[in-house]
Amino acid sequence: SQSDDQLRKEVDWCVEQLELGLKTQKSTPKQAEEALRAIKTLRNDKAPLVKKRQVMRAVFGDYRKKMEAERCKELKLMEAAAKSARIVEMKGNAHKNCRFFRRRSEASRTRQDSAGSPPESPRTFNTDSFKFTASQEEFHFNFF
Repeated sequence: SQSDDQLRKEVDWCVEQLELGLKTQKSTPKQAEEALRAIKTLRNDKAPLVKKRQVMRAVFGDYRKKMEAERCKELKLMEAAAKSARIVEMKGNAHKNCRFFRRRSEASRTRQDSAGSPPESPRTFNTDSFKFTASQEEFHFNFF
């Protein structure tokens, strides 16, 4: 329902703020422990909603007002970015290496083939200049 979605957004916002605070702010061990405990409570599916709301209110005060203020701030930043954005024409031979590929529909293909015209030969690309070298590093996602 809509109220469940709203609560999920509020909880997610609070967890995000707590995690950001742990990463970016210098906090005492006690503050860090309290933040971790709050995150654990908010992420716990078995914790009652009342408990989650209590934790959010205790940590952030009026968290809904803060969420709205942050949303307005981000909206203003996006509007400013949109106003300052400019479209600039590319100069020189930037378009020289551009190619446009059109995929024909099956109907037009069969119409053209039945008309007796020879099919186009596909273009071949020179791959001799490309050499793949495998990295020695192990791949992993870097979310945090």
